[in-house]
Amino acid sequence: MTQQHPTQASRRALMCLALSAGLLGACSTVPPVASGMASNPDGTVTTFHRKSSGSLGAFDGPVVWTQKSMPWNGKTVVAVAAPQAGTTLHDPQTHAILSVLSRDGKPAQTFEPPLGLPWPLQVGKTATTQHKVTVHASSRTVDLTVQWKVESWGDVTVPAGTFKAYKIVTTNQLGETEVRWVSPANNLLLVKRHVERSAAYPQGAGVLDAELLSVKKPGG
Repeated sequence: MTQQHPTQASRRALMCLALSAGLLGACSTVPPVASGMASNPDGTVTTFHRKSSGSLGAFDGPVVWTQKSMPWNGKTVVAVAAPQAGTTLHDPQTHAILSVLSRDGKPAQTFEPPLGLPWPLQVGKTATTQHKVTVHASSRTVDLTVQWKVESWGDVTVPAGTFKAYKIVTTNQLGETEVRWVSPANNLLLVKRHVERSAAYPQGAGVLDAELLSVKKPGG
């Protein structure tokens, strides 16, 4: 029987340990599956820096969103309001968008079924959702088909900090593409986003970028 030199045996053992540690480390970074997320409490304030142009509006500055519960169509929903952008109404369980209210509090758009993330979120997942969008100003209803892809999961850094987030890409038949980073573990539907509308979009071309500046919860 061939005997190994003690130094050679030690080296082999260290290599095995290193390989095992690498495998364990790889396992620990497997992207998780997010089945949903909790709602933040009423009174939560999230502030974003928004820069937009074209059909997405000429703006460059902070947008401050304040969350509260409110009645809508016979049920309680989550309302997130900003003086600069109006109010978005969300389903409290799925966080899908039910309706968008203008700055004067009147319905601007309503989605049926609600427009929301394709839970559960898992890297590589794709989905197609179809919606009827009522545009209240013109009393028109248009069809909206949205293609979803959960592209990746990992760290995204914004002024508010570094968050583990899913990168989700959506496109629709109207000519709009959005890249959004979502962090369910931090109850954040939005950490960062980039939206582009082509010239074929009904309201014309436009670009929007937003990133989270801060989150303040009641008592925090």
